[in-house]
Amino acid sequence: MERSERELLESIIGEAGDRGHARPGEGLAIETRRLLLRAPTAADAAVIAELADNPRVAQNLLGMPHPYRIGDALAWIAEPAPANGQKHLVCVRARDAAPVPIGAVTLDHRRGARLPTLGCWLGEAFWGRGYSTEACHAVIDYAFLHQGHERLSFHCRVTNAAGRRVIEKCGFQWAGQELQASVFHGTVVAVDRFQIDRRTWESLRRWEPLRFVEDDGDAAWPLQGGRRPAEV
Repeated sequence: MERSERELLESIIGEAGDRGHARPGEGLAIETRRLLLRAPTAADAAVIAELADNPRVAQNLLGMPHPYRIGDALAWIAEPAPANGQKHLVCVRARDAAPVPIGAVTLDHRRGARLPTLGCWLGEAFWGRGYSTEACHAVIDYAFLHQGHERLSFHCRVTNAAGRRVIEKCGFQWAGQELQASVFHGTVVAVDRFQIDRRTWESLRRWEPLRFVEDDGDAAWPLQGGRRPAEV
């Protein structure tokens, strides 16, 4: 039986209190209205494995194995984010508790993609609440505002209607279809390709300003003029 969002949040918050793993890592994290995007650490491996070890999650992701074990999580955490990419643990900011991990969002050139490719997944208990869209908005903003990218891509299985809705809300446009290898299915699957360029992003962006927080979460700054605040 799938655990409810409330049950999973309470479980993770309880474990975080024991292990202290749910704090942002060193440096800066990205803050949105409800989320904190921070670097994953080895202490997050058990939670990541619990969230990811679900066939309904893996079947829509080209590179995620199933079953998904702690060793898989540790291997993913150990992979360095590319200099022009991103790798974040997506956390829900909980009242009177440390932010709770619910999934991950990345930007990289995996599988030889020509353009930086956005990827996002959440534990099933957290689907349907707009968290994916909110996390993707933040990653896209950072990519254009701070990393100097001119165009981003997104690959989505043709059967993944929810993923398609998320990326269309972010302004991506359909750019074609192709076959790609799926670890879960052990064969190639049909994939829709989407893209967004800087001009489109600038014309469509209507969501909240991107904000950074220090590791302790006590300070936050809205971004202005496409530059980091002087304090950062």
